[in-house]
Amino acid sequence: MTGLGDANADSPKVGIFVADSFGDRAFLDIALGGKELVEKQYGATVQTYEGRQQADKFFRQLSDAGRANDFVFVLGFEAIDAMMQAAEANERAHYIFIDAALDSPEVSSVGYRDSEGCYLVGALAARLTVSGLPLANPQKVIGFVGGVDSPVIRDCEAGYKQGAAVIDAETVVKSAWVGSWTDPAKGKIVNQSLNQDGSDINYQYAGLSGEGGFDNVRGGSAGYALGAGFDQSSLAPGFVPGSMLKRVDQTILRVTSGIIDGKLQKGFTETEGVAEGSLTMVYNDKLVSADIREQVETLAKRIASGEIKVTSAR
Repeated sequence: MTGLGDANADSPKVGIFVADSFGDRAFLDIALGGKELVEKQYGATVQTYEGRQQADKFFRQLSDAGRANDFVFVLGFEAIDAMMQAAEANERAHYIFIDAALDSPEVSSVGYRDSEGCYLVGALAARLTVSGLPLANPQKVIGFVGGVDSPVIRDCEAGYKQGAAVIDAETVVKSAWVGSWTDPAKGKIVNQSLNQDGSDINYQYAGLSGEGGFDNVRGGSAGYALGAGFDQSSLAPGFVPGSMLKRVDQTILRVTSGIIDGKLQKGFTETEGVAEGSLTMVYNDKLVSADIREQVETLAKRIASGEIKVTSAR
């Protein structure tokens, strides 16, 4: 593909497919922000597709999306196989998988250096657990809640541990897995278990399941929760010191621009992280003091400059 050409450049047709459903108030909902951006900037017609975890329907939905649009963004590891099959069956279709770099000329992909963003969250958690927050306990224990045990989550966990260690090598990270992206009830139980193990602040890298962690702290008796992918402070007002944003919306806008301009060809692979502004932090100033915020943001600058190399689990 060498660009959409003058006829379509002002009104591209863009598809966004998610293996699950929108409404997770996390990673997938940020993609909806990308929909709004490309509609506004390029007058794009954007059609969304929800797989609703019905894997037997992924191939048909992706095939339909590939035929109906100039290019299609795909989110959700569960949909990779179906996407590859759809790309093989329809050579004209241009699929862009978001959240992992895939080595295939049949599709394009954008991965994130998740360990970098999670490094910053780990550093924030390690500082907060000994900062004198009202619900913090004296133990140097913080929690990590993952959705489904997968490479991208292990990558985040690795960064989280490294960030905590740079603040205090004695910080203990307790990890737990929900086993689902869509089970808040079990997510709450997992968070309660981490609290019992001494953690007073848990990072929710679990999609919709992470809402159980926010429900757990909302009453003010179980410490604090840190958000992922989206600013999740509204899920437990007063008990969410910060969130790590995964700017899928900006990725969708940037890639759309590159395809329209002809700079990005089918089969491209890229990775984004802190330096590109794709992984950033937001804070609750009532819970995070200026000196703690400055310390975390200084670490972000050192990652962006290459001074700090965050090790991936992959």
